[in-house]
Amino acid sequence: MRALVLLFALLFSPTLFAQTAPEPSPAPIPTMKVGVFDRPPLAIKDEDGHWSGLGVDLWEKIARNLSIPFEYVEIPFEQVVPLLVEGRVDIVVGEVGVSAEREQLIDFTQPFLITPTAVALSKKAQRPEWVAVLQQLDRHGVWNVILVMLLTLLVFSLALWYFERRVQKGHFGGKPIHGLGSAIWFSAVTMTTVGYGDKTPQTPAGRVLAFLWMFFGLLIVSAFTGAVASSLTISGIQANVTRVTDLVRFQNGVLEGSIGSEILQGLGVPAKRFETPQDGLRALQAGQITAFVSNDATLRYLNDRQFGSQFDVIPLPSTHINFAMAVRPGLPLLQKINVDLIRITTRAKWQQEMNTWLGSTPAK
Repeated sequence: MRALVLLFALLFSPTLFAQTAPEPSPAPIPTMKVGVFDRPPLAIKDEDGHWSGLGVDLWEKIARNLSIPFEYVEIPFEQVVPLLVEGRVDIVVGEVGVSAEREQLIDFTQPFLITPTAVALSKKAQRPEWVAVLQQLDRHGVWNVILVMLLTLLVFSLALWYFERRVQKGHFGGKPIHGLGSAIWFSAVTMTTVGYGDKTPQTPAGRVLAFLWMFFGLLIVSAFTGAVASSLTISGIQANVTRVTDLVRFQNGVLEGSIGSEILQGLGVPAKRFETPQDGLRALQAGQITAFVSNDATLRYLNDRQFGSQFDVIPLPSTHINFAMAVRPGLPLLQKINVDLIRITTRAKWQQEMNTWLGSTPAK
């Protein structure tokens, strides 16, 4: 009897035939506006208007993995931060360096490329080492010191010969050419502190003159040695650019609004600003500047693929630039984008893609 009652309750229960409510489908992701600007090798626009590059390819992988609809919006580089702050674009892909100043206004994804600051120097403008040494000697007044040495040596020799020329059995007598030659020889060995002793003055005036010449010669030789040492040191330093502060010796160019520009400005290194790295390298090519500062990845890419490897690109390991995607404040998808970005860039295949766009990194 109890079994029949239980069966009856189950058959006529109002919830038995109730339909299960379907789970609500996730809200569709709105089409994102992706700002992009032409800056090889991270973002490159071809003649047909198609975008490619290391940063563009990375974004398209993320968008595909997360099913994010998007459209590219070409923007000027200097408008990256204002457009993101105003919410007119959602994310910017390209050569955007992470800085504390920008972080106060906008958000960033995790960095996907870390590259040192680098300087491009023209191979044509580089001088042979011996020419550089000679120019440094001239710049530090070494030739003037040598001229003073020769003139004073000649004046002293004439004076010594004048006082000693009539001494019987002296070292500076005889024919004027022989006596003057002996005086010049004595002046030279005395000034250089060699002092062979093969020739000596005999008259009191000659000995006083020689005594004064010994001290004066020491001063001249010291000045000459210091000038030459300084010139050779500076010449050797100029052959090696190892840090940003070495750039004070050059007429520099830098990308307007770039991290490199901020670095040079912070160190007080003067530089001419250019709108694109191509403009800067063309100015370097034309001799309008002697060095162009940007990041190592961009300079190597442009040097190899657009300028026929006519520049020397020297990385400056003391400074590094982190490149990331710039994001408008409060973008809901930022965490998901970061997770997928980290997943992609920590795989071995990512290094292969970097080598495709950037080439193999030279040994530092």
